[in-house]
Amino acid sequence: MREEKTCLEFIDISMEFPGVKALSKVRMDIRRGEIHALMGANGAGKSTLIKILARIYRQTEGEIFLNGQNINGATPETIRNFGVDFIFQELELVPGFTVAQNIMIGIEPCRGPFVHWRRMEEESQRALDAFIPGAVDARSRIADLSVAKQQIVCIVRALSRNPKILVLDEPTSRLSASETEALFAALNSIRNQRELTIIYISHRLEELFRICDRVTILKDGVGAGTWDIKSLTKEDIVAKMVGKMSPPDKAKVPSPAFPGDTHQEAASLQAPLPAALEVCRIGVEGLIEDVSFEVRPGEILSIFGAVGSRKTELLEAILGIRNRSSGTVRIEGREVKLTGARSAKKHGICLLPEDRRKFGIIYDFSVRENTTLAFLKRFITRFGAIRKKWEAQTVKELCASLRVKMPSAEVKVKTLSGGNQQKIVVAKWLAGNSNIYIFDEPTVGIDVRGKSEIHEIIRRLAGEGKAVIVSSSEAEEAIGIGHRMVVLFNGCPAAQFECGSVKYEEIIFLSMGGKRNAG
Repeated sequence: MREEKTCLEFIDISMEFPGVKALSKVRMDIRRGEIHALMGANGAGKSTLIKILARIYRQTEGEIFLNGQNINGATPETIRNFGVDFIFQELELVPGFTVAQNIMIGIEPCRGPFVHWRRMEEESQRALDAFIPGAVDARSRIADLSVAKQQIVCIVRALSRNPKILVLDEPTSRLSASETEALFAALNSIRNQRELTIIYISHRLEELFRICDRVTILKDGVGAGTWDIKSLTKEDIVAKMVGKMSPPDKAKVPSPAFPGDTHQEAASLQAPLPAALEVCRIGVEGLIEDVSFEVRPGEILSIFGAVGSRKTELLEAILGIRNRSSGTVRIEGREVKLTGARSAKKHGICLLPEDRRKFGIIYDFSVRENTTLAFLKRFITRFGAIRKKWEAQTVKELCASLRVKMPSAEVKVKTLSGGNQQKIVVAKWLAGNSNIYIFDEPTVGIDVRGKSEIHEIIRRLAGEGKAVIVSSSEAEEAIGIGHRMVVLFNGCPAAQFECGSVKYEEIIFLSMGGKRNAG
């Protein structure tokens, strides 16, 4: 028999993808008017469960009840009719529209057959001011707003449809401390006014204790349980999320700072090589604070942090893509002023971005064109003609060395799998023989076999004497691939470790805002 206050219930939800069981017999109940946290490490199944609620995925087994009604038959188009709305990490807004147009899209007030523009702006402005007074102008274009203000627009748009349940996925990952405080105050106010129920997903432990009533924890696709938040400590939550794990085997990782040497004993007899890249007290106002590290030839440095830790922003600040408020960058001991990707390329640094489709490859170009594009000048004669035979041979050798699976170098890169697309991004930079490789979430969206092959490529680069930085939100990957690790939380360095001795549960704890014990 269900509790009186229960408004949403997941019963024995299982979800299988080809070769992977993402969820197994998950049970969760949500009470009316509460803010309910959903927690779990990367890959625990949080996103899968929410996508099942949104009906983007259809569960393999199990049932979902909303106010006692089975909603298994709902679709992504009809789920909002049941009073459930979602704010996902990727904000769903039309950049060229105004704030008012985005808030009222699909429910525009009309005067006869025409949109009543003034009324639309007035109603939108009232809704915005009721949430956070004066924060956003309804007449502004979405493209002109900060990400934080866009987040507010998304929430106000959802609230304007009067949902009974609102799902917030990492709502503060892009917000400053003051913006987060304003969001919390607004959510509490709205909840009290409407008895709104909120499902709250976050990697920031402090937030849970500030705003949430209960927490459900997933571990490896299985429900670990549901608790009143006041009955737990931060350490309790992390322990229930990850349990105890031994550090991964480091035998396959080359010894740091000694190219090609896989024996720690031999390495200890040599003098360390000077740093290929030194980052000293890098800061970006409101985003990054006082981050320092170095990486040596033959070494892999992991930068680990949860969603919203601002790893990508840090990498952009290092390369000059994002303006810095403080700090210096040195290459082989010499201070340099990098001003973007092209400047970094001239200094032998390459960035393999997280969003490879948007920034790493040109989707409608061929494998050959993508591979040689960054260093096309190498293949052009003084008369401006492309040395096609040399270009083709170079592409063939690079793709063979990376084991790219493709019918021909002339096929469009969009026809390849995610893992093979990532290999083409690597091949593009190998064509220029860079010295420092920066991988931002190198295996996101790639299957298990593809991950293994990308890791092998990263290790091979280190073995050839390249300095490598791997930014990852997967703890197992960060520990398993790196020699040393920097842990980030909210743009600040939480700790640095030797990966061979790090405890899995400790870096998870630190990446969620936990404090390291003194001594």
